[in-house]
Amino acid sequence: MSDDDQDRITRRQQKYEPSIADEESDLARRIDIISEQIEFVFSVIDKPLPLRDGRQIISSLNELLEMARAHFQHEETIMTKNKFPGIINHKRDHDYLLECLRNYTSSLVDETVPLTTPLGGGLRSWLTYHKKKYDDAYQEFMEHGGRNAGV
Repeated sequence: MSDDDQDRITRRQQKYEPSIADEESDLARRIDIISEQIEFVFSVIDKPLPLRDGRQIISSLNELLEMARAHFQHEETIMTKNKFPGIINHKRDHDYLLECLRNYTSSLVDETVPLTTPLGGGLRSWLTYHKKKYDDAYQEFMEHGGRNAGV
């Protein structure tokens, strides 16, 4: 991994630290940071095969996994606090992505799957699906009064 990549990772991790801002803006900030990491992972994965660096891919995926785990935990805490009725399915979808990322990364480490295995398309598809089905539902719930809806 280049020094520039390591600097970018360090800056991103520092920005990701929880803030004392209100929960919703903090959540939006975290989503922006994870989006940056995802784009970085795509840039590493989408390189032409001769230029791919397995260690960099594994390192990037591990960082994404940790950031996603922390983000999902934070998001689920806010959803629970706001009594979001879709939390169970939302969490189930988070758990599915984390398990897929862990398994894929482990397979790369164990060299049981080649670097040519397409991950980018699957990750992009999951993100699009998750946002449309789950994140949009939570946003709509909050726009209609959140935990105070129907009170």
